[in-house]
Amino acid sequence: MNLKRNISGILILTIVLATWLFSSCSDDTLKHYNLGVDYAEKGDLDLAVKNWELVLKERPDDTETNYNLGIAMLELERFSKAEFYLKEAAKTGNSDPEIHAALGQALEAQDRISEAKKSYNMAIALRKNFFTPYLGLASCALRQKQYKTAEKYSTIALNISTRDLRGNLILAEAYYEQGNYTEAYAQLLSIRYTYPTDKDLLMLLGKVMVARHMYEDALETLHFAGENGRSDGELYTYLGYACFELKDFSKAEKYFQLAIFKDKNDSRPLIGIANTYMKTGNYEKALEYWDRAYMLDPDDTDIPLGMSIVYINTSRFEDGVKLLEKLIKKEDFPARALYYLGHTRMRMGQKEKARESFEEFIRIWQGDRALIEEIKEILITL
Repeated sequence: MNLKRNISGILILTIVLATWLFSSCSDDTLKHYNLGVDYAEKGDLDLAVKNWELVLKERPDDTETNYNLGIAMLELERFSKAEFYLKEAAKTGNSDPEIHAALGQALEAQDRISEAKKSYNMAIALRKNFFTPYLGLASCALRQKQYKTAEKYSTIALNISTRDLRGNLILAEAYYEQGNYTEAYAQLLSIRYTYPTDKDLLMLLGKVMVARHMYEDALETLHFAGENGRSDGELYTYLGYACFELKDFSKAEKYFQLAIFKDKNDSRPLIGIANTYMKTGNYEKALEYWDRAYMLDPDDTDIPLGMSIVYINTSRFEDGVKLLEKLIKKEDFPARALYYLGHTRMRMGQKEKARESFEEFIRIWQGDRALIEEIKEILITL
């Protein structure tokens, strides 16, 4: 969270006001207040905080000092402290939208989303055309996977500040999560040349390119994100996806392994490497990683589907059928489970059960029509 501009903006104001704000106080208090301002403008927030805390010993209810301390604590990522000072500032400055917007940021950073939203809405009620709380509401919605709401509030925020980086990233991610890859791509391209080396923009652009099957472009963009400071598991996961689709399985394996090393609690690279091993015929290795993925994410229906395919390809038909029969009882099971179940039952000589699976697959399948035609031909022989 970068609030340096917010800090400098409020400090310019408080420098002007300092003379009369502290006219009834000692020279020492005024000195510490202005020293805090000077240190903050130089980027030394620790010394700024020490001086402002000395001011509060004499003036504990001073709105500006509490607010400045709250903003400084946000910048230092001491979020509970930021909350404390901003709530103190709100006691005497309850009509100031800046205070409520900053308090929303402190609460959001502590994952107290409902409280953060209340503060953001209070800031908007006090000042309608205020960028920061709209962006905060968009960020909260994104975190709660309310993507349409995130789109709504980030759009309002960008109508106020069109070129804001974070606002554009939230809007693009909201589009991406809704499967609107064309809009996400266009949104990112509209600001790419304003922020050509921003690692988060490049990361999101690379993800969108993977979704749009622009795998070579995605590789280049994701590598550029890495060169500009991105080095987390998500980067390596999407590099793995791009290499997998380009059939460079050795590099895909390398990137997925790096992603697993970076984040052992993310099932995506485990699934990626399991699929990679399946493509190269290393089914035992694939099963090992499917098992690990399942331990992390037992609700992901694609994982037991992958495991069942391993069983089928290693002639463990009964294990495969057992897993698929369990899978299709789930409400959100993937339709392909019926496709593989039909084929497996057919290979086991269970023709009537195979027919039932194939007919149900035809009924619910919404994907490639070639699979429907394939199954229709099989049904004729059954």
